[in-house]
Amino acid sequence: MSRSIKDTRLDVAGLLAHGSLRSTTPLYLTPTSALIESVVLVSQLEAIQRVRPNTVVVLSTEMGSGGWLVSAALRHAWERRASAVVVAGSTYSNAVIGLAERLGITLLAAEGNPAEVALSLAAEIGAALSVVDAELARFARAVAKDSTLADVLKTISGELDGVGVSLEYDGVVLASAGAAPRDSAEVITVDIGAANAAVPSALTARVPASGVHNLRLVRSILEVAAPSVKAAWLVGNSRDAVRAVPTAALARLNQGPGSSGTAFEEDHRHLLSQLGWRRDERYAAIWICRSGVHAPGNDLTAVLRLLWRKVAARSPLAEVDGGWLALVPAAHQAVVSQLELRLKARLQPALAELGLVAGLSRWAEEAPPLPSTIQEARLSAVSARSAGPGTVLGFAGLGVAAAFTFVDKDAVALVAELTLPRLMASPDREAIVAAVAAFLDHRGSVSLAAAALDVHRNTLQARLSRARELGVPLDNPSELLSVHLILTVLAAAAQEKPTLPAPYETRKDSHEFPV
Repeated sequence: MSRSIKDTRLDVAGLLAHGSLRSTTPLYLTPTSALIESVVLVSQLEAIQRVRPNTVVVLSTEMGSGGWLVSAALRHAWERRASAVVVAGSTYSNAVIGLAERLGITLLAAEGNPAEVALSLAAEIGAALSVVDAELARFARAVAKDSTLADVLKTISGELDGVGVSLEYDGVVLASAGAAPRDSAEVITVDIGAANAAVPSALTARVPASGVHNLRLVRSILEVAAPSVKAAWLVGNSRDAVRAVPTAALARLNQGPGSSGTAFEEDHRHLLSQLGWRRDERYAAIWICRSGVHAPGNDLTAVLRLLWRKVAARSPLAEVDGGWLALVPAAHQAVVSQLELRLKARLQPALAELGLVAGLSRWAEEAPPLPSTIQEARLSAVSARSAGPGTVLGFAGLGVAAAFTFVDKDAVALVAELTLPRLMASPDREAIVAAVAAFLDHRGSVSLAAAALDVHRNTLQARLSRARELGVPLDNPSELLSVHLILTVLAAAAQEKPTLPAPYETRKDSHEFPV
């Protein structure tokens, strides 16, 4: 239909050359030929205020009887972005032509009755519209034959001479076809989601502003294609849901603590076989979840499945309790590394906009049981929440540090207030906390801790002595683990807030230990 888009586009220059405006005399022509979409015969000045853009305004003979009426009509037509103004051949003056030139609106003079020009132009516009209707019907039949979303978008873009067409959800591009314009563009959008949807989905075309496309026709094409886009999306989501059943079922199979992978596979060998999981095959698990516990509850499954195709189209994404899960075959460690890179390059920006995070399991020499692989990905995703939306975190770089994610930091801080009141009230608390935390991090080595803090060894020794004075139990092995946890939480809080105020105001005459 690309040829029809141009053939059915009516403009002033074309109709002056070989159309219904040949019987008029140009008094002033704008440098750019204006598009013509409708015509109106005006006998009263107020009627011009209701015309649509791209309309040829034809003034009746009575309207042209006074020069001031023609001038006023020109101004109103210019305000309404009319394509041209046609007046009777005997009702114009040099002043009217000068006004048309200053306003930048085409002015034509009819040789006979202006009403005849209006009738001829209306017939020509009607004929063009009938061609458009026929072409739209043909396009509707063609796009209805496409079964996949990618094919539907490709067909739409082809009809629009290859312009960029995309399916978007809350500003996130889910799928696209064609080339987006490099310069400024006219954005045409048609909603395709449910009327009551919290976040509507939209079919969008970005048409070059300098192009020759009829924007109303572009919108008509999008509206005709919208049902096919929606149907292809729903069909694709249904297929993905069926493919994801084995993954969703596997996520519900728990491996007991201390149970071996062999025992798990033996206990569920019939079910695993029926679901299509083969023994001894390696998989990498990807878990996607919301970045906050109380994140909005919009249904994102269909959206994520479309986006997931950019990462691993052959591995379905399943909606599971607490998030979304995918299992990707990973025979070699390089596969997991490449998968993490694809997640960050192709999915991370969309995850950030949707308020989601992702976790990735590690690769091991001995293939772990599938439940363990899934749990690694889930723990990584939960740990990624602290870094904010869009974070992609691999378990290989996390390890036992994942345990810190599940510590209630507020509760630990409260324990510190109750059990270490002198430390919490001390004006040098931050320095003391950092010193003791580094000391414990380095297994009690004063030299290594001092180097890590970039302080002198004697300074660190003084701070450790000060910690003992403030009631920190550094000499009781049974309490060191708890002390380490408390100080790690306090140190992390100090980094987030550079000035961490003490709960009690320090008096000017209070004792300050030199550190």
